[in-house]
Amino acid sequence: MVPRWYYVENFAFELPFWDQWDAEWAGLLKPWIEGKLQLSDFFIPHNEHRIFPTRLTTLLLFVITGSWNNLTEARLNIPLSALTPVILIGILLKKRVIFGVRWLVVVVIIAGYTLPFSWENILIGFQSQFYFLNLFTLCGLALAVYWPEQYMAFLAVIIFCLLSILTSASGLLTSLAVSVVYALGCFGKQKLSIATCLVIMILILLSFGAYCTMPIVAGHSRLHADNLAEFITAALRIMGWPLRGSQLYIGLMWLPTLITIPILIIRRKITKIDLLMTGCFVWTGMQIAALAYGRGHETLHMPSRYSEVLLLGLAGNSWFVLRLPDFFESSHKGRRVSWLLVTTFFLAILISFIQRTKGDIQTLNQERTHRITQTSNVSGYLKTRDAVFLDKQGFALPYPNPSQLKQFLDDPLLQKILIIELDASVKEDVKN
Repeated sequence: MVPRWYYVENFAFELPFWDQWDAEWAGLLKPWIEGKLQLSDFFIPHNEHRIFPTRLTTLLLFVITGSWNNLTEARLNIPLSALTPVILIGILLKKRVIFGVRWLVVVVIIAGYTLPFSWENILIGFQSQFYFLNLFTLCGLALAVYWPEQYMAFLAVIIFCLLSILTSASGLLTSLAVSVVYALGCFGKQKLSIATCLVIMILILLSFGAYCTMPIVAGHSRLHADNLAEFITAALRIMGWPLRGSQLYIGLMWLPTLITIPILIIRRKITKIDLLMTGCFVWTGMQIAALAYGRGHETLHMPSRYSEVLLLGLAGNSWFVLRLPDFFESSHKGRRVSWLLVTTFFLAILISFIQRTKGDIQTLNQERTHRITQTSNVSGYLKTRDAVFLDKQGFALPYPNPSQLKQFLDDPLLQKILIIELDASVKEDVKN
């Protein structure tokens, strides 16, 4: 948590940014203050998403602090983002499957959640839906793996899958990934209970219902992949993360796992940890497919905010690459080839982590400059009421529509709860 705390304290600001003005102020806090907020408002779509946990968290923070403050939300996201890696590493350690070179999996997990790859999510408290989605998914998968026949676990799995749906549009994929885990678990035991069949059916119906009721956002269709070739190209580029560049061969880093999992299933040698990592891998694979279709048009580089949903899959990928040498215990040549592959894979991952971190730190500094400018402009308008402070373009303002931002800032209710005071060090940056 310490690295994320450093990023937040040094690069995040109190002033809300973009979607926060619509989703948090106009759609949540203003109705709450006016006494008009209804339960249904928590489930109103935001683009394609229903962000119930994020809205609930925002309202609870406001009730506790009495202010609307992006920095407070970003700080809360620090422990929230840590829950998923802590749980995953805790499972690996408790089951005593981490030894020798398998510690590299732990290194990959920790690096993925501490380095600033998802700088958008780190700086903006509103992005908590990514952390909730990862957490609900991992909990659902773990329950399906380790308590596959307990009725209370069945109920908890359904709740986590429903919460995933109410967190993000792609949350419907959690139900499908958990269903795959249940099915593979039954295949390994050669036993399929009626209760498990019923739960799988419920989960599939949840996903189907969520898909059928997903809001259609005007204008977003232009972001979709136009054809199969564009979809495959986008998918391969996303699959290649965290490797840098846009060459399609980087997607081959998934190939070892795509070979390992079927072998384990066919030989019926898939362990519970293998099953959990398979669930993580499958879920991320479906997320990649969704991203490749939904945001695949002319996709050259993946936005940083989406890297969050790739981390569980990266952990699974790392795990199964390390499982490859287990298949060649009696073949000296096979073991040499497999260990060469392991070495290449982890060197590529760790070098890419180092390279990305340097660029992401530069981006964080650029974003800090943007936030200083935005805060200065908004603060200047609130103090002088001179519209010249809002007559700006691009990232000089925290909201893309200057006239709408002016209406927000002119609201006396907002003025009472908005905290945007620049501290001494930031004021010095503005002067310079």
